Amino acid sequence: MRGRHGFARVHHTAYSDDGGFKAGMTLLTADRPPTAVMTGADLAALGVYRAAHELGLRIPDDLSLVGYDNTALAALAPVQLTSVDQAGHTMGSAATRMLVERVEGRRDRAVQTTMTPRLVVRATTAAPRGR
Repeated sequence: MRGRHGFARVHHTAYSDDGGFKAGMTLLTADRPPTAVMTGADLAALGVYRAAHELGLRIPDDLSLVGYDNTALAALAPVQLTSVDQAGHTMGSAATRMLVERVEGRRDRAVQTTMTPRLVVRATTAAPRGR
């Protein structure tokens, strides 16, 4: 897949520090390494961070990094991690409310609810540098 500024790659891995590290090593040692990586979990992003560090890359100077979940780990990382906050508490509350309504017989159909995630920008992202 080709993006506006280059190629977008998808690399499937475990949502763990080790999975992120392995994927990071694969992506960052490729012939054309990315200038930015977004992971499906903050923990995987921290693994990519570790891979970048081992390869001598500086975040965000050489690589922008974004996680997903906005867990407490994101704010505690060596360099605070930019992350997508999916409003987990709000989702949990809405799901609990719908379940209680269903159990009590006040709701007899499935309901679709849309929640908008929000990007929490911290220290791991910067504008891309020219290559």
